[in-house]
Amino acid sequence: MKDDTLCKECSERYAARLRSAIGKTKQVSSQLLPLIQRGKITSGASHEKPPRMLRLGTPRLVGFFLLGIGLLALTISILVTSTILTFIGLGLAFWGVLMFFIQAHNYVRSDLLKATALSSLKAIDKMIVGLNYHERSVYIPSEGFNRALAFIPSAASSKIPQNTFDEKTFLGDPEGLLVIPPGLALSNLVESKLGFNLKDCGLESLINTLPSVLVEDLEVVRDVEIEVKGDYVLVRLVDSVFADLCQEVSKNSGGLGLGCPMCSALACILTSATSKAIILEESKSSADTKTTESSYRILK
Repeated sequence: MKDDTLCKECSERYAARLRSAIGKTKQVSSQLLPLIQRGKITSGASHEKPPRMLRLGTPRLVGFFLLGIGLLALTISILVTSTILTFIGLGLAFWGVLMFFIQAHNYVRSDLLKATALSSLKAIDKMIVGLNYHERSVYIPSEGFNRALAFIPSAASSKIPQNTFDEKTFLGDPEGLLVIPPGLALSNLVESKLGFNLKDCGLESLINTLPSVLVEDLEVVRDVEIEVKGDYVLVRLVDSVFADLCQEVSKNSGGLGLGCPMCSALACILTSATSKAIILEESKSSADTKTTESSYRILK
């Protein structure tokens, strides 16, 4: 090179290197083009999915944090001989350990509950009506199931069995259909939370204990009011998770009176507590579905 001008030899050398680089670039491009077209190579790092990370529950995360701060405070209190730091460390460590015993429950949205259960309840009602059973169902005590069953008589004048050991579906005397109520499993869960056997416990014991189980233990309602008027038991539920489902079931029940899972569970509970037949007379929800009222008649 002389006076910023390339000599002939240097010019040929650079030209040869440039042709070689262009050839290699074309070769690499021809190899990558099919892979790009098949989607095996993506451009940019923004399309890469981040690695799945393990997530600790919020109570455990808070527990680790409090326990770590508490142990640190205890260690510093030993080094500086501070009584105040000792009590602070013990308190934080205690609450940190306590957080490990707090376990969150799985909750289901009410609209999802309605969407999953409504079709099954409609199918049950349709099959029963298709078998030519149109009378209102009666909840009766059952020794066979040790709980309650729903008896659907074939005619309005049919006798009602007061107690049955039979687990057959079709009864001949009295003639009718014997089915498992939709709220039987829920009533069993309520009984396990009550801590005593529902059988023959009486209405007074039930009224004193049932609201706390539904509100505090199961958290399916915000408030419960139970009132007894002669042979009728009136139940008022506030902010029930079954409110929307109960409203839809009342519209499409076909007059069978089996009720939604919550109303059916209450009928099963009353049947077990009184050892008498129960009829779900009416179930209705307010316009905003905040309140659900149901009435039950005790047959004597």
